[in-house]
Amino acid sequence: MKKNISYITSTLCGLCLLCVFCASCEDYTEHNFGKPEDLYQATQVNSYNLELTAANYQDIAKNAENLALAAEDETGETQKQLQMVAENGCFLGNITPAEYLPAILKNLVGASQYYSMTQGSTITIKYKSGELVSGDAYMPQTGELTSSGKYLLVPKGEAQALATSGEGKTYGYLQIAGSTSCPNTVTRVDDNAIVANEVADGYLYSLEKAGDEWYILNPYEEYLYMKGTFDSFNYIDDTGDLEDEEWPTWTIAYDAANEAYTIKNTGNEKVMWFDTAYKSAGAYAEPKETYVPIQLYKRVQDAVEVVKIVKDTIEVEKRDTIFNEKKEKEIKVTIEKTPVDAIQEITFTLDEGKWGANGDYLNCELTGGNTLTDMDAVYDATGWSVEYKGSIGELTYVWRYDATYGLRGSAFKSSTYYPTDAWAISPAMNLKKAEHPVLVFEQAQKYAGTPVTDYLQVWVSTNYTGRGGLEAATWTNMTDKVEGTWPDGSDWTYLPMSLDLTEYAGQKTVNVAFRYISTDAVAATWEVKNVVCREAEE
Repeated sequence: MKKNISYITSTLCGLCLLCVFCASCEDYTEHNFGKPEDLYQATQVNSYNLELTAANYQDIAKNAENLALAAEDETGETQKQLQMVAENGCFLGNITPAEYLPAILKNLVGASQYYSMTQGSTITIKYKSGELVSGDAYMPQTGELTSSGKYLLVPKGEAQALATSGEGKTYGYLQIAGSTSCPNTVTRVDDNAIVANEVADGYLYSLEKAGDEWYILNPYEEYLYMKGTFDSFNYIDDTGDLEDEEWPTWTIAYDAANEAYTIKNTGNEKVMWFDTAYKSAGAYAEPKETYVPIQLYKRVQDAVEVVKIVKDTIEVEKRDTIFNEKKEKEIKVTIEKTPVDAIQEITFTLDEGKWGANGDYLNCELTGGNTLTDMDAVYDATGWSVEYKGSIGELTYVWRYDATYGLRGSAFKSSTYYPTDAWAISPAMNLKKAEHPVLVFEQAQKYAGTPVTDYLQVWVSTNYTGRGGLEAATWTNMTDKVEGTWPDGSDWTYLPMSLDLTEYAGQKTVNVAFRYISTDAVAATWEVKNVVCREAEE
């Protein structure tokens, strides 16, 4: 018994000594090499660079997390826009890369790489942007024709759509809508504008891919074809019923130089043209001087919204305006845009197990390109809206986009001061995930009254719905909260200004407006540029 007690005692003492030894070793190891949990911890800090493909945009639109996020918008508009991302291959509207890319990052880099990346890893993604335009049509470029689209066929330089003539489909050729023989009447009402009635959908043609060629289908889903040496068109329900020397396929190629399409029948090599004298369409081997080529406008979404895809380079395009009587809203097909680089980048960084987007909420240099005074052109080039409260007298504009001086407001012309209330409103900023956003900009001015902030002001809104919504929105005057020295008008020196927008963090839509006020005695010249909204630096 004593032996056993002695054995147990010695064993316990040995264990105690071992614990002391281990503890001392642990102290030594921790002191010299760090804590045990930090030792042998594998790290893989990777940096990936990639560009989204058409398939990636489809993944974004069908991802369950993204669908749930879009469904938070009870109006359903964000859900529609999410599907349009897949259809058009670009981000647009409420669908931003910062919010909708994290859900598919794993797919972009591969699951094994994704799960092994640690703190500080980055993924930089190149993506295409688009913008929602009030309207339902835009001119597609090379490679943008799709079988899912609906297209208006329009003679170059005109704003008239094509339709099949005769409600009984007794006519076998295309004819300009507005002809007395066409029941779907379209009437010219002013320069380059038309009003269409509620059957405007009857003017939309479909395309169906056939290898490198296309079928063209009229609104009755009949195939357009040509036969023999005839120059006129025919329609048929089923291409299998066609006889010899009757050809239903067409090649369609965009002619960038002429801003038009070359639509050629693959059977008899005749090209579709309009005869301006008779305002009818035909296909001819050799065009005459009076013939004009075809333009295609794509119908995107039920006369509600359109995606205008911004290309890597885009030429200035001049289009007309159509008004849809049924929808009682403008269908915009006039786009003037200076060349831009639409491929944008966003970088996500892994921090404490979460991927966060780096970058600015708004970044507008507002210089370069071409000087613009037309407000539609300013909006298309910059995304900034210009709206007025009341009249601007004999002026054609107050704000303009100046290639050198930024957004430039002035209501002085021909030695006359014009009373105005002119607002230059920024694109919407999504501050839903912001914490301490700050707006910075540079400004210069001359000829303002005293105090200058009676005439030059900064306002903010969270419910501005876009162009035309100035007076319906609620605006807060933030002028007194702008930090920096307001220019006294003694010279044209640009002074840096900042506005803390922390109180708007969490808001999904925030617009900032530069409000220009003039009287019949005071009309400043105000220049604003380099407008950026970003997280405040710590």
